[in-house]
Amino acid sequence: MASSLIEPIFSDEEDAAEYGFDMLREKREGPVVVAIDIGTTFSGYALSFSSDKYAIFAMKTTDPNRPRSGRQSTKVPTTLLLKPDCSFHSFGHQALVHYNRELDESEQKEWLYFERFKMKLHSQKKLTRQTPVSAANGRELPVGTIFAHALRHFRNTALAECKVYAGAELKDTDVQWVVTVPAIWDGGAKQTMREAAYAAGLASEMKPEAVQIALEPESASIYCKSLKRIGRSSEDAQYVCEAFMEGSTYLLADLGGGTADVTVHKVSSTGKMKERHRATGGAWGGTYVDQNFVKLLESIFTKDWIRSYRDENPGDWVDLMTVKFETSKRLASANSTMYVEFPHSFHDFVRESGSSIERCISSAKNPNLKFSRGSLAMKYAEVRKLFNSVLDNIVVHLKSVIKKVGGVNYIILVGGFATSQLLQTRIRDDFEKSLKLRVIIPPESSLAVVMGAVLFGHDPTQISSRCCRYSYGTDYIDTRSVKRDWKFQTYVKKNQEIGLNDKVTHTFRPLYAEQTKCKFGVYESDSENPVMINEPDVREVASFVLPMPDTRKGLDRKIFTTMLFGLTEIAVESLDETSGKQIGGNVQLDFLS
Repeated sequence: MASSLIEPIFSDEEDAAEYGFDMLREKREGPVVVAIDIGTTFSGYALSFSSDKYAIFAMKTTDPNRPRSGRQSTKVPTTLLLKPDCSFHSFGHQALVHYNRELDESEQKEWLYFERFKMKLHSQKKLTRQTPVSAANGRELPVGTIFAHALRHFRNTALAECKVYAGAELKDTDVQWVVTVPAIWDGGAKQTMREAAYAAGLASEMKPEAVQIALEPESASIYCKSLKRIGRSSEDAQYVCEAFMEGSTYLLADLGGGTADVTVHKVSSTGKMKERHRATGGAWGGTYVDQNFVKLLESIFTKDWIRSYRDENPGDWVDLMTVKFETSKRLASANSTMYVEFPHSFHDFVRESGSSIERCISSAKNPNLKFSRGSLAMKYAEVRKLFNSVLDNIVVHLKSVIKKVGGVNYIILVGGFATSQLLQTRIRDDFEKSLKLRVIIPPESSLAVVMGAVLFGHDPTQISSRCCRYSYGTDYIDTRSVKRDWKFQTYVKKNQEIGLNDKVTHTFRPLYAEQTKCKFGVYESDSENPVMINEPDVREVASFVLPMPDTRKGLDRKIFTTMLFGLTEIAVESLDETSGKQIGGNVQLDFLS
């Protein structure tokens, strides 16, 4: 719904400046920062104390699948298990093991097992608070509820670890929480994460500053910049240092399980990073290799057969894809055979249909496939087919961004998918050999986001400016037109560079003398110069209500509305000049209504 205000009286900040709007949320000075990174495939957290912020502790857990190995992992699978009454049971390895090994088939159909639910926030065009996510048994819950369970799990685990390190119980005010999100997410997805953080007890609407939203590629940039201080080193360490010298421009690609998140930064004279190109990317993560593998299985055993196996053996299907194939995918390298072990139930299911795995593979008449010791053996030519469509999309996009921006000196790859040897080989071939650009894979690249997010929590000003992904504005009535058209009042334009403290103020007045409140629509547009709110590329993305209780001056009232776009979330404040008081503190934009 459009607002009930006429056109702006003016479009500068001179009058509003005297009221001293400060849009930056109060920085908490707690002794510890805890960052939580919920990924499409794997998740984890890290923390550090303000007394030594570069001494970052990443979570460590033992994989129940290999308890005797003694090896600890710094991330766990993004798998959530809820009891039939929808109460929390477990997350990560514990959820995976309990669902696969402890529950029988009838119980698996009652319990709610969720995996890779993060992509719902990227793929859904219009999110609401009721946007559903399906469990393995088909039951649905709101996506925000799923994220709240995951965040609450990490909150409780991290607080227990903080207590060990600190030697004392920590109060809520002692912790600055940071939750990471892809930079290409829209406002609705970010708001879903913030509200999930409130539900999980990380913060509240009354104390929103307790949790910060950090953009994943920015966090990774901060990590790379701080490698020496963190104490990480690798063969590429020298080039990482060069990439963060004054004047250097680098492209950073955060390649995760679900998305490729790409940004370009230039290092300023102060050492801080300025965004040179708005965040871009797409659904080109490692899970799309998984989808190609499923299609390969369907070509061997038929689509209906695979669907039946998944329905009747949900636990073993999860084990096949999340454990067995995921491990083989990360280890796959050029010119080598890739092996994926079949679960025992897979063999039994094929036998019940009167055949065998070996016979089915042979019948497929694919010279690149064979059955070997209980596993599907794929020659490199077939493995490339699984990866090629995803890698092609990534390469084409990186080349497009580099051509558009110009002056890029380095490419930095981070994220879980960046650990793939096949991906690294392809990127080096296309950019180092052909375009003479240095490709850098920093040490512990899969932890770059969560460890950088910790440092972001200590100092959120390290990214000094950002480029807007869209044009943003509000609606107003143009009383000068005969039709009294609803127009787009621009606050920032697409691709416009916005600094941390940059703000835009517009002033409005009421349409009716007795008007006591007004609803504003917030709009985004792919155009740099939108005019009308009903244009095809204009979308209403949020709304907020401004109260105007004092009507004594009738139409002669001013409402100052200020928007700040330089943070990771859009912030809005409003002031009623008649009363001289700020109304409602920070106005909460609602992208989910």
